[in-house]
Amino acid sequence: MSGAGPADTVQAGAPVDGMPPGPRHDLDRLRSDFARDGHVVVPQVLADDFARALRACLLDRTRWALVTRIDGRHRDFDAAAIAQMEAAALRPLQALVFEETRRGMQYLYERFPVHDVDYDPGPLPPALDRFRALLGGGPLRDLVRAVTGVDDIDFGDAQATRYRAGHFLTRHDDDHPGKQRRLAYVLGLSPGWRADDGGQLQFLDADDRVTHALVPGFNTLALFRVPRPHLVTAVSPFVESARLSITGWWRAS
Repeated sequence: MSGAGPADTVQAGAPVDGMPPGPRHDLDRLRSDFARDGHVVVPQVLADDFARALRACLLDRTRWALVTRIDGRHRDFDAAAIAQMEAAALRPLQALVFEETRRGMQYLYERFPVHDVDYDPGPLPPALDRFRALLGGGPLRDLVRAVTGVDDIDFGDAQATRYRAGHFLTRHDDDHPGKQRRLAYVLGLSPGWRADDGGQLQFLDADDRVTHALVPGFNTLALFRVPRPHLVTAVSPFVESARLSITGWWRAS
């Protein structure tokens, strides 16, 4: 696929809303990759200073929720309080988490909401508020439409995520009746992350075989169709930093 689209023109000139200046010269390749694979990684999706500001917001954040499933129900815990608990005190919770994993879909990571039409997270730091505005329309949405050809996306929702050592997300496909999810996305905010560190986004076929794996990056936007079976592998136990990202879905109204 070739020819000019919205993203070829909207980014010309000075940075707009945190987007890089100038037109993208890799749109044809990105479109072709997405059309062939159903997923793509857009590099340098934001202006570098904006991406660094977003990462700084996540690093400075002190209130995170540790989320998981217990007895088939979503549960939220105060991540800071959990981090202060002794290993022996954590074992009953870990046992419940692992039992749920053996039963089916499970997750264990830290999060806080950035934007959701069904929930107002309240005031956010300026950089996160700026990103939230991009999810409502403008050059970022235009770029996503141009890359994927999915023209009916209207807005995006978002959560900030922090995966520490041992955190994971098992196989699922993001399908949610009534939410009109067209595309899932992961904005990577983890510079210097290695394949050995885990936390990889893996795509699966109908036989649960891994067809592609993405190592976390920085200022990269992974996009993929919904529904699509995928998972996030466990972050390795020796990792001292955290896998940081903003994730969510581009949705139709």
